[in-house]
Amino acid sequence: MSRRFRVPFIATWSWHKYCVSPVKAHAGAAETQLMGIARRAVAMRTQLLIFTDLDGTLLDERYSFDAAQDALAEIRARGIPLILTSSKTLAEMRLLRRAMNLEHPLIFENGAGLALPENYFRSGAEIGPETPLRVEHFGPTYAEIRSTLNRLRERRGFPFRGFGDMSAREVAALTGLDEIAAQRARQRHGSEPGVWEGSEAIRRDFVAELERAGLRAVSGGRFLHIMPRVDKAETMRELVGRFAAAQPDVRFRIIAAGDSPNDAEMLQLADLAVVIQRPDASWMPLKRREGVIRSPLPGPAGWQACIHRLLEEQETP
Repeated sequence: MSRRFRVPFIATWSWHKYCVSPVKAHAGAAETQLMGIARRAVAMRTQLLIFTDLDGTLLDERYSFDAAQDALAEIRARGIPLILTSSKTLAEMRLLRRAMNLEHPLIFENGAGLALPENYFRSGAEIGPETPLRVEHFGPTYAEIRSTLNRLRERRGFPFRGFGDMSAREVAALTGLDEIAAQRARQRHGSEPGVWEGSEAIRRDFVAELERAGLRAVSGGRFLHIMPRVDKAETMRELVGRFAAAQPDVRFRIIAAGDSPNDAEMLQLADLAVVIQRPDASWMPLKRREGVIRSPLPGPAGWQACIHRLLEEQETP
């Protein structure tokens, strides 16, 4: 078991939060008040929070993160929370979290769910990769999403095939996973990935029908993800709020890394967006122009290069 938040802090002055209203007080009381303000200001520190996509970002096409091992080790050594944020299921992400020796929350199925280690925000609690996770869901259940999809397909014949329509063997063939891993990918809580087998015009009709039913369709990698009206960005915002409430004397700097459209809003919301190069040497476009880093390489190698750069800049006075 390891203790959280070991990173040495960077002192930041934050006088605006501690403005003194004009009061009639004798000099000794005023001096005492100002000294208290100064102590609180010095105590403010900046803590990085890193939210990262997995497929195509921290994982390569073989689902390996070997090329990012050095950066992961440095993040762990500094005690920086690294929050895996993916379209993957909780069953898949538990294994990856353990393999990476991480002890922080998980955002799964594109923000439809959040898994928090027990007592994560309790001061002094011992948290590790094996700490039990408490799971929260946002939006309709998987069964409800499947029911809506079936109703739309029966009525309109939309050519969408979700993981729930496929066997583990079919999912394995599509994803490159083995059958055991493919079965984990089918253990869904609140979203349905699948393949679109029709024209773009019919796809637009499908998306419009989903929106009328309270759902949305988001492209991510090779699949179209049917999900609630929640995304990675909203669940990231929720989690950042909990960090801030638990540590009110900390100023958090939010880093988000991703490569595909289902990461876009998360990257827009972050203080700094890390856009990972795609295999074709392109980068996902973002609306923002400031606070963006584009990786020089695809996948985990590019991810590592950007993380090393950020950590080096953090050390620079």
